[in-house]
Amino acid sequence: MTPETQGGALRGQFELQITNATQMAIDTSNGDAENGVLYEETSRVGFLLSSSFFDSFDLFWAHVGSANSLIGAKVQFIGDPRISGSAGHKLAIAAAMGGNEHETDDETVKFELSGKEFMLLYGYRINANILPYSNLSYAKYDFEGNIISSDPLLNGLRPKLETTALSLSGGVELTYDVFFAKLEGTYQQLETTDTKNKSRLILGYSLGLNW
Repeated sequence: MTPETQGGALRGQFELQITNATQMAIDTSNGDAENGVLYEETSRVGFLLSSSFFDSFDLFWAHVGSANSLIGAKVQFIGDPRISGSAGHKLAIAAAMGGNEHETDDETVKFELSGKEFMLLYGYRINANILPYSNLSYAKYDFEGNIISSDPLLNGLRPKLETTALSLSGGVELTYDVFFAKLEGTYQQLETTDTKNKSRLILGYSLGLNW
C-alpha cells in the first residue's frame, strides 16, 4: 500500500496482487496440537479495492485468498493525493481489521482467522509516473481451529494460536494514464504461539487501474 489517498469524492482504485507468502500448518507430529505451527512457503493472489471520500481519506477492502478479508481506512497527512500527480513527500497512516472462515484442502481442519493491522506509510513521488514508497506495519492474527481426524487423540481438538507480524516493505509504483504496476519487497518477522520465531523476505507485484 502506498501513502497516497485517491483524492476527491468517490475516486477509486483496484489492483490484483500476486505475492509469495508464509503458510502455517498446525504441528500435530507429537499426537496433539500443543506445539504451535510449521511454516511453509506458498504463493497467494489477492486484491485491494480503495475508494476516497475526500482528498485525504480512503476506505479500502483488502482480500487475500485462503487468508483474511480486511476492511480499513487510510488518512494522508503530508503531500497531495494521487489525483494531483504532484512530486514531493507523502505520509499517511492506515488501519484495518477483519476475519474469515476457512478449511484445509483435505477438510481435516476448519478454522476462523481474524486479524488487525496498523501501518505507517511514506513515499516520495518523483514525478507523475514514479512513486518509491515504504510501509512499516504491525499486524496481529488470531486462529481458532477445529480438527477432524481419524486419530482419536487429534479428533475434536480446538487449537487457539496467535501470530504477530512486524513488517518493513519497500517498493515502487509506476503509473501510465489510469494504469499502474507495483513491485515490492518485504522483510517480515513472525511470532506465533509455541513456535520459534520466523524471519523472511517476501516479494510481490500488482497490476491495477484508477478511476
